[in-house]
Amino acid sequence: MKLTGIICIILACTGAGMYAAAKLRCEVIAYERLLSLTESCSAYIRCQSPELDELLYTLSAQPSFRQFDFLRAVCERLSPGIPPSGIWSDAVYADASVPKGAKEILCSLGEVLGTTDISGQLSAIALHSSRLQRAASESRERYRRQGKLYRALGILGGAMIAVLLL
Repeated sequence: MKLTGIICIILACTGAGMYAAAKLRCEVIAYERLLSLTESCSAYIRCQSPELDELLYTLSAQPSFRQFDFLRAVCERLSPGIPPSGIWSDAVYADASVPKGAKEILCSLGEVLGTTDISGQLSAIALHSSRLQRAASESRERYRRQGKLYRALGILGGAMIAVLLL
């Protein structure tokens, strides 16, 4: 019975370390999808020059961007009398799937989308995409370093508790 308890403790600690590493991996994936979102946004603007509501509706319907609730929230709240940048900022900060480092970048992008001509929007998207790329590379590096650390600490922490209980 004692051995079963010790094994459960080791597994729980290992699981906690794996969970912490998985959270870092989810952040990396979110950055990659945000980069893909900016590329799709740029391509759609370049080819079709849509209105902001049409652009956001099209992007929110794509399966790879469904994790981002802010796109749907902005689509639902857009109305002629309210500035879209305020709606965009509120929706981005309320979306838990957007990494903290990306929220400021996306809010800055939201201030430009739909307010300038096509070339202005494309250059703003390119600028924000490069900022997202830097943040994504930092996130990848953090995952590479700290992911190993969290997994190792989980395993070693469980082993240490097991040794103390024996």
